[in-house]
Amino acid sequence: MKKTIKKGTLFIALSIGVPAILFAIYFGYKRYMAPLPFFGENYAIVSEDTDYRVPDYEFINQDSLLITNNFTKGKVWVANYFYTSCPSICPKMMSGLYDVQEAFKGEEELRLVSFTVDPEYDTPHILKDYAEVRGIDTNQWQLVTGTKKDLYRFARTGLYIVATSGNGGTEDFIHSEKLVLIDQERHIRGYYDGTSKTDVAFLIDDIKRLLKN
Repeated sequence: MKKTIKKGTLFIALSIGVPAILFAIYFGYKRYMAPLPFFGENYAIVSEDTDYRVPDYEFINQDSLLITNNFTKGKVWVANYFYTSCPSICPKMMSGLYDVQEAFKGEEELRLVSFTVDPEYDTPHILKDYAEVRGIDTNQWQLVTGTKKDLYRFARTGLYIVATSGNGGTEDFIHSEKLVLIDQERHIRGYYDGTSKTDVAFLIDDIKRLLKN
């Protein structure tokens, strides 16, 4: 009877343990060893030789200066959309990005760009105050504004962070928790939940991998 119980216990342990170990090995390979995927529209994974590149951009930063894609040219960079008066997900997202800034303090090959979804309120003056309160290093991390139409078009057709259509009108509103990782060749290499500490940790690891390229 005891041998039967031991065999049953061993069978259950193996049935649970072996798949768990195999999954852990597979997850470890996908997370830390396999090349980062390339993303296209609607978060679809595309081939490495994709022609898609994040397009050029021109916006106004927290110092009322024109910021273009020259700020991120040839760099690894992270983009997100937020607004300074947001009471919900934005503080968590920006805190996550601050952790990224601190993890790569002084790293010349990394840039962060946060685009406002509320340009009517988020003037350069408001953005500058926000940056100072949150300890944002504007040499590495820019907060930008512009016309609502241009900002929303870049979110939808440049970064693909919103699947819904819109025209940048008064009733159009974007609210996304996504942090977008872009490589030196302007390919999108990852999307991360900016409100999740686990995802932000994954983002930091993936930035390190891209910086080694």
